Amino acid sequence: MGSEKDNIRLIKKYPNRRLYDTKGSCYITAEGVHKLIIEHENVVVVDNKTGKDITRGVLMQIINDLEEKSPRQMFSNEFLAHVIKSYGTEMQNTLVLCFNKTLDLYLSQTNAQEDLIKKSSKQMNPSDYFNTIARENISRWQKSWENLKSTKK
Repeated sequence: MGSEKDNIRLIKKYPNRRLYDTKGSCYITAEGVHKLIIEHENVVVVDNKTGKDITRGVLMQIINDLEEKSPRQMFSNEFLAHVIKSYGTEMQNTLVLCFNKTLDLYLSQTNAQEDLIKKSSKQMNPSDYFNTIARENISRWQKSWENLKSTKK
């Protein structure tokens, strides 16, 4: 079994702003990087000249491109302004924890929902199903909130 490092899809960014996929031995666009991520590839982008990891910048650019193309943006101007205002303040740490916990909760909930649907699709009516999910969500949020409060002390 290979290590996580073996599973990294290395993309090199050259001074001419072109991206080179070392696994595919070809140039790739930001849209191509986006497709790799959708396909669950573990992508790392490095500046070819300096060796510096520039993955975050490339991912942020992909998000920006998606936001511009989308008929319904994920990040409102107000949301982005609040995030910007939080940098360098105590709120920054709280937001990082909140964002990570929320994403973890969402992903675990998605997996739990899929399991629940498989188990109960023939046994549970829609009302019972949504009530079960709602109770589980409340429980998860309460646990997350308690964890968040305990880390701030």
